[in-house]
Amino acid sequence: MRAIFISYRREDAEGQAGRLFDDLISHFGEDTVFMDVAGIEPGRDFRRVIDEHVASCGVLLAIIGKSWVDATDEAGQRRLDDPLDFVRLETASALKRDIPVVPVLVHGARMPRADQLPTDLTELAYRNGVELTHARWDSDVQVLIKALSPHVASLQQGGVETSEKAAVPGRSTPKTEDGATSPRAAPAAGKNSLTLIALSLTAIALGAGGYWVYQNTAEQERSATEKALAADSDRLAQEYARKAEADKMAAEKARVAEADKMARDRANQQAEADKLAAEKAKLNAERRSLESAKAQAQAEADRIAGERREADKLAAEKAAEADRVAAERARLARTGWRSHDFPAPNGGLAVFRIMSDGNPACASYNAASCLWGVTYDKLDLSRLRPLVCGDAHRARWGVTGYEDPKHWCSIARRLRPVRAE
Repeated sequence: MRAIFISYRREDAEGQAGRLFDDLISHFGEDTVFMDVAGIEPGRDFRRVIDEHVASCGVLLAIIGKSWVDATDEAGQRRLDDPLDFVRLETASALKRDIPVVPVLVHGARMPRADQLPTDLTELAYRNGVELTHARWDSDVQVLIKALSPHVASLQQGGVETSEKAAVPGRSTPKTEDGATSPRAAPAAGKNSLTLIALSLTAIALGAGGYWVYQNTAEQERSATEKALAADSDRLAQEYARKAEADKMAAEKARVAEADKMARDRANQQAEADKLAAEKAKLNAERRSLESAKAQAQAEADRIAGERREADKLAAEKAAEADRVAAERARLARTGWRSHDFPAPNGGLAVFRIMSDGNPACASYNAASCLWGVTYDKLDLSRLRPLVCGDAHRARWGVTGYEDPKHWCSIARRLRPVRAE
């Protein structure tokens, strides 16, 4: 039973799905993550096979790239609209069973809206998702792993067998090294030989005693000889027994020493393996740290480059504006016109010039009203009919414009004329 099921569309996010698969099995183990529904036997209903695979998982990761929603088949039809589309079947099966479905957004993709999805997938639009980016891949994956850990732990605890059968130790007949049955109370090595020797010596003694009796040896002398032979026989038997016991103890000691040596060798091998595993884990951690630092440095370099481009753009815009203002000033200077922001009440930005008779005139198309707020570059010079202060102004408005020192006519006459540069 795999705790995590990865659903993805190959042409949409195959690279990201493979990379995520490697990271997840590195953390949770190879038997925890399932990525492809493959090897469906001929004749099997693939809908049922997909449903069985999804039903056995604890959480489904839906890898969503930019073309996940709009991917089409050879006929130009959207794949999500096909009820037999593998990605739709996998995701819909998990949603139907209320299995947690985590949208994983890659390539800058956005969460699909409910109105973009078929009916059996609309719930996906309301599932909280995570985003995996190239620049923050390792940190983003760690966030995902933290979210998946409770699901993996829960599924693994549910699949462990808790009942154990206790084995009843039985009696067995001791075996020799070659597998033959050895009697539990076997006589010590060499005992038969001692018995034969003792019997031989006894027979000799009896024969000798009989001979000496036959030779009229005294009964006391024969008895003493028998006792001496019996004592020698017992001594020899004891020596052989002690030697056999010593050999047995030496063999047992050698066996124990060999067992201890093997145990030490196994312990040393295990310690070496643990050391290598720790070094490998350390190297992997350092590699990931270097990759993360490299990605952060690249992101910072990109940010600085972007800020520099923005600053260059602003500088260019300021320079262009300065050039435009300078060009405007030059044009006004050449034609005698200039701009000024006159104060209220009858004022504002206006283009004016000093006429040959010394009276100011504002730009106008009807010789009656100044074109307030219109800059020189926006004027239609062919339509200009300036409003001239003095008599012309009084003929139009009843005043010359010089009566009020705040009137634009009074102010314009006090301004210094523009000189061509």
